Amino acid sequence: MSRLVECVPNFSEGNNQEVIDAISRAVAQTPGCVLLDVDAGPSTNRTVYTFVGPPEDVVEGALNAARAAFRLIDMSKHKGEHPRMGALDVCPFIPVRGVGMAECVLCAQAFGQRLAEELSVPVYLYGEAAQVASRRTLPAIRAGEYEALPEKLKQADWAPDFGPSTFVPSWGATVTGARKFLLAFNINLLSTKEQAHRIALNLREQGRGKDQPGRLRKVQGIGWYLDEKNLAQVSTNILDFEVTGLHTVYEETCREAQVVNRLGLDSLSPFNPKERIIEPVSVPPGSRRYLVPESRPEQSLVDKSLHAFVREVGARSATPGGGSVAAASAAMGASLACMAGLMTYGRRQFEHLDVAMRRLIPPFHAASAKLTALVDADAQAFGACMEAMKLPKSTPEERNRRAAARQKGLRQAVAVPLELAETVASLWPALQELALCVNLACLSDLQVAAKALETGMFGAYFNVLINLKDISDDKFKDQIHQRISSLLQEAKTQAELVLDRLGERQE
Repeated sequence: MSRLVECVPNFSEGNNQEVIDAISRAVAQTPGCVLLDVDAGPSTNRTVYTFVGPPEDVVEGALNAARAAFRLIDMSKHKGEHPRMGALDVCPFIPVRGVGMAECVLCAQAFGQRLAEELSVPVYLYGEAAQVASRRTLPAIRAGEYEALPEKLKQADWAPDFGPSTFVPSWGATVTGARKFLLAFNINLLSTKEQAHRIALNLREQGRGKDQPGRLRKVQGIGWYLDEKNLAQVSTNILDFEVTGLHTVYEETCREAQVVNRLGLDSLSPFNPKERIIEPVSVPPGSRRYLVPESRPEQSLVDKSLHAFVREVGARSATPGGGSVAAASAAMGASLACMAGLMTYGRRQFEHLDVAMRRLIPPFHAASAKLTALVDADAQAFGACMEAMKLPKSTPEERNRRAAARQKGLRQAVAVPLELAETVASLWPALQELALCVNLACLSDLQVAAKALETGMFGAYFNVLINLKDISDDKFKDQIHQRISSLLQEAKTQAELVLDRLGERQE
């Protein structure tokens, strides 16, 4: 049985793809090392690499990665949400197979000594490799972060385990050690960074300090905000899942905050286990690979890039047409209103509005998803009408069958834009209320939201009428015509009222 150690180095770079790729190559090209995962975070400005191999090869892979980082990362220019003190911030070694913790401690010691000697940088030992009790936990060593290092290194108590007590501005300091498997679990929140961090302080074992410990043993935690995702996270490290389980962390977080969805897995984007879970498959001994996503069917309209969608709208084809564009416009309007609410919710100056925002935001979020689905539904309804027109009409029976199919197709082609109109109509009360209290930094966003929803309604109106004219049921036609006309008039009135209210607040 081959002996395997896992190494999970964290580097302080999450935006520059050339740097991220260079470090990846340094690991992947090391004989005996298999790079399993590269997880880069723009807001945290941090990339976590995961690779495995025999102990001596993994130490070499970590050193090769550190050499690449030493050439490419300048800590004096680093900014990010994640706590850090060095270009290679932390480099733990974890026993996987045929290796014990003691051997991983030796890996950390060998790596730390060689790194310090070669690059002349300070290195600290933590976890099972710690030689000083006060340095057993990573937060204790990292206290004050990179900015505190110049003064910290002058103190005898903070002499590094390897390397000089000298501040290296471009590098900072590195922490290495040995530990068990760690579960990194992030819970997504509709809140601010400050609220998320308060929750983390209440939960993590360290708490708010010596006199205010947290509720969960063997849990580290911090709250931050992901600008690229427009939401906050309580980010936790579960150091021993046998002491505190994943579900416990989640349930305790739920006591203090409104979590987006169960485990938060689908709050950033639709969660597809085949794409998001790294799962080993059976392979010949000595190698390791991961499941490749299965081939996908042809992309729907909403799965295309914006550039591709706009290009298709402008192509010499009947679909996507006005109905799909109207649905997309309305979906964008609902999303803008959702964003305006989120930019109001959880901010200290608007804390008195938190209850209202928790009530107002979900309808826009749900409507956005529903309206987005109508982009494809409209094109599909048009396609059904066209298919009906292609049916044979040589005999009376064929003509009757063709006419019935066409009437069915026309009713569906009416139903889709009518559903769009009804969905938009349901949002006006919430939009009016939002206009009265929304964060004024989002004033123009809500103005655009109102006009985008109104534009979606206009599109629905015209698409209902164009398909309604060929329907043979006069009673049905009259009912639908009256309803869509009423919804359009209401949209004109409501959109204007939203703009007036926002205009009055601006004065």
